[in-house]
Amino acid sequence: MMLAQINTPVSTVPAEPGAGQFTLPEIPSQDQIVDALLDLTHSQYGAVLAMLLFACGLVYMLQGWKIFKILVVANVAVLGAAVGSYVGSMARGENTWMYASIAGAMLLGGLAWPLMKYAVSLLGGMVGSFVGYGLWHYAANASDHPEILQYAWVGALVGLITLGLLAFVILRFVVMIVTSIQGAVMGLGGVLAMMLKYMAEDLEAPLRENDHLMVILIGVPAIIGFVFQCCWSAKPPKKKDGTSSK
Repeated sequence: MMLAQINTPVSTVPAEPGAGQFTLPEIPSQDQIVDALLDLTHSQYGAVLAMLLFACGLVYMLQGWKIFKILVVANVAVLGAAVGSYVGSMARGENTWMYASIAGAMLLGGLAWPLMKYAVSLLGGMVGSFVGYGLWHYAANASDHPEILQYAWVGALVGLITLGLLAFVILRFVVMIVTSIQGAVMGLGGVLAMMLKYMAEDLEAPLRENDHLMVILIGVPAIIGFVFQCCWSAKPPKKKDGTSSK
């Protein structure tokens, strides 16, 4: 019995987390982002999709507040389609995922218009959590302190609460932040996809090796879009006695 216990090999494979344990999802690395852009570039309609992505990004980034209701409904409808597709994929039946995806898009998209503040709060909380989570990871890696990565949920929670609750107080501010960040990500994705199509040899290496480049490429257009919306979406002064105030 003792020999059998001694000769029994000890498994070196780490045990999988139990059902009761919670693990935060990993944010995509720069290599994964570059790989996704290369897949888009090499697809059959890659150039068309890249131009469409860039055009939509400009609309979100520069005109987000003026047409925010349409953009919010579109975002929530896409979210509903994703949730419906996931739920439908777990059910039996042919093409159930597709029907559930359409139903989810119609349901959440239809509810987003009358419940606009709640929809903006949902989107603001999601964007805030992703930004907080990503910035915590970036700060931990940039400062060479990987031990604090396990507390990235704090950054996600702060972003979630901040933008989620501000939507009920300063709706315009949250809409501008959300549309500026989303527009910057979409526009940058379209531009990089087109550039990688013709300059992959010169551009791929810096995008993979420089950890700060992606943050700069997203942050600068997002700030520009936010300032642009703040300046150009300001209400004109009201006229008094038939004359406009100067």
